[in-house]
Order: sequence, then structure tokens, then C-alpha cells
Amino acid sequence: MEKTAVLASGGLDSCILLADLAQRATVFPLYVRQGLTWEGAEQRALRAFLRALANPNVQPIEVLTLPVKRLYSGHWSVTGKGVPKPDDADDAVYLPGRNVFLLTLSGTWCVLHAVHRIAIGSLEGNPFPDASPEFFRDLGRVLSTGLGHHLTIEAPYRRRRKAELIRRFQHLPLELTLTCMAPQGGRHCGRCQKCEERRRAFAEAGVPDKTAYAAQKGRGSRGYGRARQQAQAAAARGA
Repeated sequence: MEKTAVLASGGLDSCILLADLAQRATVFPLYVRQGLTWEGAEQRALRAFLRALANPNVQPIEVLTLPVKRLYSGHWSVTGKGVPKPDDADDAVYLPGRNVFLLTLSGTWCVLHAVHRIAIGSLEGNPFPDASPEFFRDLGRVLSTGLGHHLTIEAPYRRRRKAELIRRFQHLPLELTLTCMAPQGGRHCGRCQKCEERRRAFAEAGVPDKTAYAAQKGRGSRGYGRARQQAQAAAARGA
């Protein structure tokens, strides 16, 4: 079977991508540890999800290390202070160089393990420059040239929204995934921008959200009920 390295964070999108690709490829989950505050909880979530998935095509997790604490200095991602709230601008969650770091390190791993394909769970609507189709295409070419090893970087969900993935893959143990910037005791904080995004996606999908949140509703949740109503209306029209 084709070998594919998947950037796996333990979040909903990358876990779904792992499970999806493992139906037709040998998958190598790559987790890159950089010293960000949520990484311990993420790794536990990823391991729990893969245990529940129990797909023999998924290889053991490879944990790679690329520290950024000194580079990011006082940034909220390494201090845990000032974590973006639901009503903050999208730019507030941007981590400069994030995908450049992850993909370059993963590409080097691929050279050493005879893998030619890297998959990342980037979704539609991601506004950041290192998540565009052009970026993935061009970086794949640069890494292929610089490493002397043909690599393609694929983002198969780049035209899909989170709600679509939840609806399609609701049979998976999605409650075991973790998409939170300030987890508390292994649970989603329920207050950060990523938690709100997750809530809204489940509501839009019309799928029960089994996620354990430390706080049941975060600031900026006004659209939650509206999203559920819209999803239910859409479902009724489809019926």
C-alpha cells in the first residue's frame, strides 16, 4: 500500500484525515513537539483516538521535536496567557511559520523513511498564508529539490468545512480528539476560539457534540443556537 505521512495533532481534522487515509494507505502519524502549552493534552488525545480506531494500517506515532519557545518568546502559545477568545479576530490564533516548520521537518523524516507523500488537515476558510494550495504546492517542490527526494504535500480537505467532516465521519470517536488552545485536565476549556469553532461545527452538522468542555459555553457563543437551527432547517429541506 502507498505510504503517507500525516501531520497529526490530535485535533478533529487531522484525526479524521488519519482515519480516512488509513482505509487505503499505510499511514505514519507525525506529531511535532514544539513546546506549546497544549501539546501534552494533544498527544494523549491522539493516542486515545488511535487506540479506539485500531486500524492496522496506522503505524506507531512518530514524535519529532522542533522547539520554538525561545523564538516565540512571550507569545500566548508558549505562555498560556492571553489565549484568543471566540470573538477575537482570526489573526489572533496565527502562529508565524507554523506550517513551514512542521512540513520541513516532516519532509526530512520522509527522506529517511522512503515516504513521498505528506498529508495535512487544512480546511476551507483557513485564511493564513502557509495554508494555501499554492504554498503546499510550492513548498513540496522546494523540499523535493533541496532534499533530492520527490515529495508532494496534500491537503485533501482544503475545500471542505469542519461541519462537513463531522457529518460524514460521525461514526468515528470524535469526542476523543482535542481542538483547544487551553485544555484543562485533559478537557476542552470551552472558552477559547478553537472550542467555539468546534461547538459551532457540531451544531451546523446537526451531530450531537460529545466533547467534554470545562466550561459549557464560551464568550461569543451567540451563534451556536442559530447554527443548529440552520442545520436543522437544511436537513428538513433535504428530506
